[in-house]
Amino acid sequence: MQCEIARQFFEMLSAITSEQKIPREYTEGQVLYHAEIDLLEKIEENPVSNVSTLSAKSGVTKSAVTQMSGKLLEKGLIEKYQDPKNRKEKYFRLTESGRAVREKHTEYNRQAADQLRTYLCSMDAEHKKVIMEFLSVMKKYMPMCAFACRCTQSGTPCFLAEEKKGMDV
Repeated sequence: MQCEIARQFFEMLSAITSEQKIPREYTEGQVLYHAEIDLLEKIEENPVSNVSTLSAKSGVTKSAVTQMSGKLLEKGLIEKYQDPKNRKEKYFRLTESGRAVREKHTEYNRQAADQLRTYLCSMDAEHKKVIMEFLSVMKKYMPMCAFACRCTQSGTPCFLAEEKKGMDV
């Protein structure tokens, strides 16, 4: 069973990484990547947002913010503006379409979090403790990204080895 647990854990990590690279349609015709949604969030959370501020808040380069903001401008999700007191600096804010996309994203996350919360709340304290210990150990060994099953060699059967053994009969 230990090999199956590790396999599923690494599949989950891989799915998370892959998911961030796949664009998602939030409203009719508005397809965005995870990084673009993150930038929309940062712009909304920081009302006086310029490239430097967004870079620092997002943990990405100024060049990446400039490139993504250009795409969001083209999609009509953000707009540039200038502070009358500081004509030199350009700031960003969400458009009505940008707010609609952000709300759709927020609602999707809210529903997913509610479902996960319901599942986790249904677990007893001992199961939660085991999961927390498992996650703590897995963090300790990161960035390991593969776990080869060696149970058939060690003589200690895992879930996967037992399942295969049952198929051979």
